[in-house]
Amino acid sequence: MKIKDAKVYDLCEVAKLAQADIQAKYPNVDPIIGISHQLRKAGFAADTLTIENPLNDTRIIMVLHDNKVEIVDYEFGRISQDPSFNFTEIKLSELTQQRLFEMMQNALVSPLN
Repeated sequence: MKIKDAKVYDLCEVAKLAQADIQAKYPNVDPIIGISHQLRKAGFAADTLTIENPLNDTRIIMVLHDNKVEIVDYEFGRISQDPSFNFTEIKLSELTQQRLFEMMQNALVSPLN
C-alpha cells in the first residue's frame, strides 16, 4: 500500500471534526492529532493516529493495520509512558465524529476533572 492511500488519513479527517467539537465544549482543551508511519518504516504493515492532550499527559493511540482493514486497535494512555499494548478493537465504521468526541472526552478531558 502506498502511504498516501492509507486509511489513517480518512480517520484523521473525522478526528479533526471531533477535535473541533471538543474545543468548542472545553475551550481549555486543545487535542493534538498526529499521524505516524514509524511502524511501517520499521517493517510493520500499519499506521498510527495519536490524539494527545499535553495539558494532562493523556493520549489515545489508534493503530490501523493493512491486514485488518475494517478494524482499528486503540488504547488510552499517557504521553509520558510507552503503550501497554492492551489495545481494544473497534470497527473503523464505528469511529464516527460523535464516537471520537466521546473517546476524546473520556480519555483526554475526564482525567482533568
